[in-house]
Amino acid sequence: MSSAEAVRPSTAGAWLQLARISNAPTVVSNTVAGAVLASATADAATVALVAVAMALFYTAGMILNDVLDLEVDRVERPERPLPSGVVSRQAAITAVAALFAIALALLLVEGLEPFLAGIGLAALIVLYDSWHKGNALSPVLMGGCRALVYVVAALAVTASVALEVWTAALVLLLYIVGLTQVAKAEARLWRPRPTGHSVSSDGPSGTHRLLSAWPLAAVLAAIGYWVGWVDSVWMALLLVAFAAWVLRALWLVRGPRRIGEGVVSLIAGVSLFDALAVSSAGGSVAAVAVCIACFFVTIGLQTKIAGT
Repeated sequence: MSSAEAVRPSTAGAWLQLARISNAPTVVSNTVAGAVLASATADAATVALVAVAMALFYTAGMILNDVLDLEVDRVERPERPLPSGVVSRQAAITAVAALFAIALALLLVEGLEPFLAGIGLAALIVLYDSWHKGNALSPVLMGGCRALVYVVAALAVTASVALEVWTAALVLLLYIVGLTQVAKAEARLWRPRPTGHSVSSDGPSGTHRLLSAWPLAAVLAAIGYWVGWVDSVWMALLLVAFAAWVLRALWLVRGPRRIGEGVVSLIAGVSLFDALAVSSAGGSVAAVAVCIACFFVTIGLQTKIAGT
């Protein structure tokens, strides 16, 4: 084996890590949900094409995030692909531009409306990546990106965005905002003291009160929202599965050394949220199955490639 061949797996792995590819299936399920909420008989080929475009947007955003955070990562995370030099900054920038361009071209195939919505999504992704450090509204921007996936998918299969799409997108936005803030609150709560001892919830920082009320409510609101839509045994079972998964993830977040595991579990739970959306709209068994498959694929990939 040549030296060039020996380095390929490492380089490929670095690109996958840079792209945080383990969470990409949740964007695919977002696309399926947005499309089915707009039209229960959405064309499968159209949905698949838009799902590819959304996955490319996601990947571009993840890579751009590391490009813009390069100087910080040189200090705090020198093992990351860019500061370690495994992937060059120029190659990463080129990849971002190419991914955005291909994604927009795919959306243009489906019409002007999804293309224009895609431009809005791309702009929001760039805004988030450029302005998430020290920005209290960054979780809202992140949630907005996910919500816009629903909108783009809906516009690819219908001429307008139905109220059901907007409502589900808003609840998804709240879920993303909540999980982000829960993670931040727990990370602060368990940050080590200078002496090396963890700050417990009984100490002064306990005024944050473990899982402060509004982020917790934002995450749990997703469960409450879908309760009102249950109209079958199968949807009830999906809701129980989603609720159990979310509560398990919140329990994990409470542990000082399991915060990351809890957060990526909440991210994987997005696909179960999408499965509920599809079921509520009377989507096909195949569409629900795709969302559930995305959930399991995300969990599997997260064991190989860090999701955060």
